[in-house]
Amino acid sequence: MSRTATKAVDKTVETNAIRDMQRFLTRSFPDAKITVDKPLSEKGVWNLDLFLGDYHLAVAWKKEKGFGLVSSDTHGYGERADEVYDKLDDVLPRIVELVSERRSTSPPEAVKLKELREQRGLSQEELAQRLGSRQAAISRVEARSDFLVSTLQKHAEAMGGSLVVKMVFPDGEKELKLEDLK
Repeated sequence: MSRTATKAVDKTVETNAIRDMQRFLTRSFPDAKITVDKPLSEKGVWNLDLFLGDYHLAVAWKKEKGFGLVSSDTHGYGERADEVYDKLDDVLPRIVELVSERRSTSPPEAVKLKELREQRGLSQEELAQRLGSRQAAISRVEARSDFLVSTLQKHAEAMGGSLVVKMVFPDGEKELKLEDLK
């Protein structure tokens, strides 16, 4: 009796949000070429590319992080996504709109520190409390056009975010590593 073992080949496709998106987009845009790249590690980023004629839409997805969209000719390799969505139900209508109209994604617009604080639903007084400061100090900072990086970092953290600084060159961009500036 032979002890030759046969190895079963598992052809099942993993079900997750990006695979659900792939199925939806394949039905919605039957002429599109859609590819999905699985991450090398379990916690990595999945990528979906949709090509329809000369139009290209790229989607990056990471579990518990959401979806990033890019469909711009000016977007460089390695740059962050232009648009970010938390849930599949939120991103699908936007993708359908972009692909149907062959539109480019919209990168976030630059805002002033005051506008950012207001968008986060914070008053100057509330932000001052979080920073252990006074309202007048927040008002002075918001009136400036020149900031210390440490000031911006503290404000970002007090508003629930983080600060990312990058330099942009004609041939690409680089994110600067910020040491703990507290």
